[in-house]
Amino acid sequence: MALYAKIEKLQEDEQQVRYKYTDIKGRERTMLLNKETETTSSEDGDEDMLYRAVARKVAIAWVREGMAPETLLVQS
Repeated sequence: MALYAKIEKLQEDEQQVRYKYTDIKGRERTMLLNKETETTSSEDGDEDMLYRAVARKVAIAWVREGMAPETLLVQS
């Protein structure tokens, strides 16, 4: 199964970053990155394969760079 998502930062504060991601069919979903605990969560509660790929990409960028990237792309 192929995965694709365009990830964009929506807002950021001292504690968290909110991202939206759009799948290949144009459906939008949102997720949060908690900066303090370095964890992610799906705002709609659906933690499917696409969410996990997006969460991993965001978390790795956060840990490696120490900042929340503006945009990312998941493609596999």
